[in-house]
Amino acid sequence: MKRFKWVICAASIAAVAAIAAPAARAQHDVSFGVNAPVGDANLFFSISSQYFRRDNRSVTDWSRRFRNPDDLAVFFYIVQRSWSSPEQVYALRQRGMPWYEVGRQCGVPFNAWYVTYNGRPGGRYAKPYRQYDRYRQDPRFSVRLSDREIRDLVAVRMAHEYYGVTPETAMNWRRNGSSVQVIMTREYRNRHRDDRADRGDRDRDNRDNDRRNDENRPDNDR
Repeated sequence: MKRFKWVICAASIAAVAAIAAPAARAQHDVSFGVNAPVGDANLFFSISSQYFRRDNRSVTDWSRRFRNPDDLAVFFYIVQRSWSSPEQVYALRQRGMPWYEVGRQCGVPFNAWYVTYNGRPGGRYAKPYRQYDRYRQDPRFSVRLSDREIRDLVAVRMAHEYYGVTPETAMNWRRNGSSVQVIMTREYRNRHRDDRADRGDRDRDNRDNDRRNDENRPDNDR
């Protein structure tokens, strides 16, 4: 009986650990091959569709309401991490609310804005992570993140989880203020620059093989 209870306990611990494991272990990065959209904006919409698990058309439609791709990413992140609909999130933002307050009203917990970082990041991430350290020491600590800080944090999380890179690497990509669109599309092209050519070569080889097979097939089989 004791052994049975120990097995159940171990299984429960394993399940909790699996739920709490960093999302970066399950990368979202896929190659779109010859179907990769033309242009950075369309490629970013496809990447966002994959990462946020939204229909590509929905991402494209909502993008028309945000001039800044960073805001589009924050918008879908709040939708993803809350029970609110896109329309509800957008309505709150339209009232002039900062992104942090929009997230708070939609039930996004404070620690959901952060990825685990060993050490103390510098640059544009120094201040928000100092606040995070104070919050972890005392959850009653009152914190407010600016729109820029929210955009920075979402950009790092997206790059970290989508491409499976370390938070430090993702922060380095953002250090000069590059938009999340630039970061995500640049890394996609670095990883998949040969995909179109490889796919074209495979298709050409398959057509050549089919033609040779047709030529070698007996007349009564044609």
